[in-house]
Amino acid sequence: PDPATWLQMTGRQKDAALLPLVRRATDCVVRKVVADPRYSADMRPGDINDLIVDSIAACARPVRTMIDAHDRMYGDGSGEAFLLGPYLDVLPSAVVKQVKVKTR
Repeated sequence: PDPATWLQMTGRQKDAALLPLVRRATDCVVRKVVADPRYSADMRPGDINDLIVDSIAACARPVRTMIDAHDRMYGDGSGEAFLLGPYLDVLPSAVVKQVKVKTR
């Protein structure tokens, strides 16, 4: 939607519009983590964090798309704040859940 439409959207509507982009970025991270030669199914959830960090650069396009959309909907700079705050706060648990990493 155009910027005038975003101004009229509720926070819930904006979140719903952003969700597919968040999923796309997360799916990319999951794919990169699983493809990493260091990954193994018996990794502890905490050990997977390095793989997640390393995958972000390889997922630059969907991550940047998510950040840019957030900026358009919530204001300049909000996308980076979202990435570095709420998104990264839940990303490790989302990746662990999706790759079904076994805990020891």
